[in-house]
Amino acid sequence: MGIYEITVSTCFSARHSVALPDGTMEPSHEHEWSVTAAFRAGRLDTDGFVIDFVVVRSALAEITGEMEGANLNDLLPPDFAATAECLAEYLAGRLSERLEREVHYVRVTEAAGCEAAFYPDGLP
Repeated sequence: MGIYEITVSTCFSARHSVALPDGTMEPSHEHEWSVTAAFRAGRLDTDGFVIDFVVVRSALAEITGEMEGANLNDLLPPDFAATAECLAEYLAGRLSERLEREVHYVRVTEAAGCEAAFYPDGLP
């Protein structure tokens, strides 16, 4: 039995700073964050979709639009560090809540070659 998967991607600019090994915070700096959300299904819905790209794109744009130009240290909940890993988890939760459907994963690219992914159900 096969599995279908769709992905939707977007970008936004935001600042953050993370704790250095000595416990101090690095200077706040900006990134052009790229976000990819994936959904999977063992079968397609009656319209032939895993989930409609337009619906996912709209939800992802709304969520990341709130982050545009923001400082992620101020925006993320207190129990989330402003790391790519925590941002991926945060976005997965927000997107799943908004769409009332579990996302397969969210991948966040902080800089070229630097990506983090969060899989709510465990490993891929």
